[in-house]
Amino acid sequence: MKTDSVLTITSTIEDYLESILVLSENKGFAQVTEIAKSLGVSKASVTEMIIKLKSNNLVYYEKYSTITLTEEGSKIALDVKERHEMINQFLKLIGVNEEDANHDCCIMEHDLSKDTVEKIKLFTKFLQENNQEDILKRFNEFIKKG
Repeated sequence: MKTDSVLTITSTIEDYLESILVLSENKGFAQVTEIAKSLGVSKASVTEMIIKLKSNNLVYYEKYSTITLTEEGSKIALDVKERHEMINQFLKLIGVNEEDANHDCCIMEHDLSKDTVEKIKLFTKFLQENNQEDILKRFNEFIKKG
């Protein structure tokens, strides 16, 4: 029996949707095994979550078949992916090594306010403009001084 309750989009749900999106980019769909490997969880956990996502119209899925995102699921996944990429880019721009940047942005992408994400996006864009190269150069020199 389906309830009329509204699904709260948690960081776990965002991670699943983003994983499905990324896995789908090459062949148009994802599979339970791939998602489990991508997220480091069991296939049973993936199946349980996929059923939950399907019942909330975020994915299309038939038992033992492929998984694709609905329009709503795709919208959420694209937003998460964009936040992930933008935060990752910012962290690397300020000198965070790639491994830490990848790890840290996975944590940050779910918990930052929309305003903070927007300001990071604008600041990253500002720093990447040609006439701002001196700021990054001076910042890197400041870091080296310790």
